[in-house]
Amino acid sequence: MASPDFNPDAPLHIQALNHTTIPVTDRYQAARFYVAVLGGEVHHESAPDRVKKGLARSLQVGVRLCAGLEVDLFEQSHGQPAWDQSHPHHALDVPAEDLEKWAAHLKKWQVPFVGPMTRAGTGSAEIYFNDPDGNHLEFHCSSYPGHERLPSGPYDKRLTTHQRPWPPPELEAEADRLLELSLERMRRLKRSA
Repeated sequence: MASPDFNPDAPLHIQALNHTTIPVTDRYQAARFYVAVLGGEVHHESAPDRVKKGLARSLQVGVRLCAGLEVDLFEQSHGQPAWDQSHPHHALDVPAEDLEKWAAHLKKWQVPFVGPMTRAGTGSAEIYFNDPDGNHLEFHCSSYPGHERLPSGPYDKRLTTHQRPWPPPELEAEADRLLELSLERMRRLKRSA
């Protein structure tokens, strides 16, 4: 029986997504968001002299969000989507029972978001938000009990844009602490390897 995940007529198939890249203005500030808000773990960082030596076009920090999904945060001054465009965006699967917890978590970290909401006829639920660099993100739940009670349809994308610097001053020490712990774990593993 053929798998619906693979084209049976193709001679070769991709095994999995290795990583995805996201443009950011400051790799460590971005990593702080992906660690503190999304629960990621720093996996690697560029050596500062790689660009000078011509070994890389820009510096990066790699953050593993879950098994099989690594986001490489590359420093560059361009490439972030405009606030009013829908794509590209990165949709992250979360279980139905955690969607409201994610909404509360985003509120705690003062990340502007819209949702939970649904798209008519899908049975799914989503929360839309941006990272501080304006990259569009989504928490997605494919099967959400009670989705018919959620708001549906397009949303005002201005509601997901950061109007103030992130993190807010009262959360900065906690965000810094979480990033430093993650960086230290990664660096300790690299030293012992």
